[in-house]
Amino acid sequence: MSKKSNYKKQLFRFKDIDITFDFNRIPSYDREYLKTMVIETVNQKSIKNSGKSFASYYEAADNFALFDDQSKMTDWMSDFYASWSDVTSHLLHGKKYYFAWTFYEKEV
Repeated sequence: MSKKSNYKKQLFRFKDIDITFDFNRIPSYDREYLKTMVIETVNQKSIKNSGKSFASYYEAADNFALFDDQSKMTDWMSDFYASWSDVTSHLLHGKKYYFAWTFYEKEV
């Protein structure tokens, strides 16, 4: 049997992101919503109707983090040299949450 058949690609895991607030203080259904939002974002097949997957569109995406405050997200993500992008949740009990990551833009 070849080694290729035993190769398993490293998948994105929610537990690998930095959560910058007390995640356990929000209701369980909101935690599930945020987990789903994060995983669906990373597993998208076509980002911004480009036909490119998340991994192709955001080359070398890294430094994944979840925030409960937009200014905290901006401060945190601005510390990285790479470009960054984010998605915002719906209002959950009157509060928005932000999922952000860094990536390297291709030079043209």
